[in-house]
Amino acid sequence: MFNKVISILGTLILLVLAGCRDVAPISVEEPSTENRTITLNLDITTRAEAGEEESPDNFHLWIFNGDKLLTYINSDPSWEEVNNDGKVDLKATVEAEIDATEVNAIQFYLLLNTNVTGPWGMTPANLKNLTFTLPDQPYSHDNKVPMSGEQTLEIKSNQYNYTVEIVAVRSVAKLGIYCTKSSETSELNIQNVTLNSIPNKGTLFNTVPVNIVYSYNKKLLSEKKILTAYTEISLPEDTDDFWEEEVEQKFTEISTSYLLENLDADDKIQIDGSVGNQKRYYNNIEYILNGIGYKTTIYLSKIKRNQFSKLYIRIKDNISLDNINCQVNSWVVKHEMYVPSFQ
Repeated sequence: MFNKVISILGTLILLVLAGCRDVAPISVEEPSTENRTITLNLDITTRAEAGEEESPDNFHLWIFNGDKLLTYINSDPSWEEVNNDGKVDLKATVEAEIDATEVNAIQFYLLLNTNVTGPWGMTPANLKNLTFTLPDQPYSHDNKVPMSGEQTLEIKSNQYNYTVEIVAVRSVAKLGIYCTKSSETSELNIQNVTLNSIPNKGTLFNTVPVNIVYSYNKKLLSEKKILTAYTEISLPEDTDDFWEEEVEQKFTEISTSYLLENLDADDKIQIDGSVGNQKRYYNNIEYILNGIGYKTTIYLSKIKRNQFSKLYIRIKDNISLDNINCQVNSWVVKHEMYVPSFQ
């Protein structure tokens, strides 16, 4: 009986083996390159100072393969504060899925705090040529100014998930003007401050606009300011020493304004005189010192986007500008300044 069972099993095995000879072998192939979808986790970061109410808005993000638009995203994300090496950033995360079939690299173009007409019809060249003007009313917060960001991502054949960081950079600059007198008994008041050679437009992305007109001017002082702050110490040439000695506490803030980028200058400021280039920014400052009126012209250095320039002026009793100190910082650098009260 046992031998009979073995004989039956052997016959079944032979039948199975014989049947398998007519079946084609199963092969394992690489996934098809057709309809290759990848997932993007996009981390958008920019500088922050406080809470959600100051978050950027009007979010625009284009993803291109060359001139081909892969997708456009304009839903405002949620922003959160994150600590980045002791500095506070705002960060938003956006997810996207795109068809990356036969795509080797993709390009990202980001705009914040600006309106764009016909966004689906944009190309990289169109975006690079976008211009803007400053509004009549100042921006309500540093995080509400126009910002832009660019990034390129290389697509790998065996990778389907990517994390990309895009840094949003302000498309405008900022200028602070601070003034002091040289003695407590001097009577000094600033009557007017006018910024001249203002460009008629700027670019949202980091490109130089064409056909610029530099004939505009703007008053930076809404009302005269009587200065009580003074210092008998001349301004140091070394900017680092300037901050360490906290000389800035002896200055009154005259005005702080947003500016369009103006690169038609050198790296130094100049007082009066012929500068040979009337396209650069210059300030006319009118003041009354001990009952006598004066006017001084200060030509500014290059004004770059995402740059905070601070102009410190000390006016001596002998009716001259003792010296002028100009500190230029990336906007990510923050200094606390004590502004004395005035009457």
